[in-house]
Amino acid sequence: MIKRNSFRTLFISLLFIVSSGLFAGQTAIGRERDWQPKRTWVFIVGTLKWKHSDVFDSFPQKNRRDAQLVDFFRQQGVPDNQLVYLQDSQATTRRVKAGFSAFLSQAREGDLLFFYYCGHGYKSDDERTTFFATYDAGEDVPGWSTASVVKEIEKNFKGSRAFLTADSCYSGSLAEQARRTNHQISYAVLTSASAGELSTENWTFTEMLLAGLTGKPYADINGDGMITVSEVAEGVKEDMSFAEEQQAAFVTTEKSLAGLALAEAPPKSNPEISRRVEVKSEGDWYKARIIDARAGRFRVHYYGWEDSDDEWVLPRQIRKLKIPNSKGEPYGVGAKVEVNWKGQWYSAEVLKVDSSAHLIHYVGYDDSWDEWVSADRIRRP
Repeated sequence: MIKRNSFRTLFISLLFIVSSGLFAGQTAIGRERDWQPKRTWVFIVGTLKWKHSDVFDSFPQKNRRDAQLVDFFRQQGVPDNQLVYLQDSQATTRRVKAGFSAFLSQAREGDLLFFYYCGHGYKSDDERTTFFATYDAGEDVPGWSTASVVKEIEKNFKGSRAFLTADSCYSGSLAEQARRTNHQISYAVLTSASAGELSTENWTFTEMLLAGLTGKPYADINGDGMITVSEVAEGVKEDMSFAEEQQAAFVTTEKSLAGLALAEAPPKSNPEISRRVEVKSEGDWYKARIIDARAGRFRVHYYGWEDSDDEWVLPRQIRKLKIPNSKGEPYGVGAKVEVNWKGQWYSAEVLKVDSSAHLIHYVGYDDSWDEWVSADRIRRP
């Protein structure tokens, strides 16, 4: 199997042709979408390689999901002057900051901003400031702080709503910054990790975001035929916990934004579609999602792998997730454990369990140190 997923499938291509009214005002069943391409401003920064490779490791370039987001918005009719995509060496700190400020000032009242960043995230030495790693970020050039992203939106964006997304370590800081602001703009912020947590290099977060935007049936959680921001957030949280053992962050500063309609979705052909499971393939167990069902068999997509690796499996190859640890048993709520933090083990207690992610409290430390950790950071005392 080749790592990572491809995005385009024939089914989705046909869906675009049949229901190309997505976000354009009204759907085939007469329900209105909550944003329109010509009133939408899209700013996407995708950094998968860096000038200072000794500081930031590169990510694989194949089947970039950031580029697929760009393609999606272009196909939906977002005007060229309302879509900025800065990729790798284009995304220097100077160019990102200057370009973002000028871009925001062109919007009109009532417009919507869609923001997306993927790449490395890091904290300052005193851990008070969180940065998105721009291409030239390093010892002499700071990256793009999450605080400045929100500050620029508040200062220069003339629209009224902003949907901010980020797929990086510590990306939850963006949600915290939006929550702290004076709210000249209404925000929905969805990120792959909390403000204090690392994020994996897989595209799991962005793939669920794309699924919501493009109307995948499994993204329509309540089955009403419409995918909302809150449904995408719920799907992201469950995917990140199940597949990556980390906690996504979601914040809205206005309740109505949680119900913002993103896409129309066809009904599921089988109730098993969208289940998160483990599948036995070639002798090993892999985390996967059921994406189709037919004649007693299930088609599954493996998290972190290509669409070309999707396969049909029998029910006996499927099981519920088993949370791993040194003894092959889950750590339950209240369990006394040790947690690895920066190479050292500390006594802790499990407060909550979500799939294979655990919220723990460090014994002898205040609650501000509580964090979600993956099972591989936990051991029995």
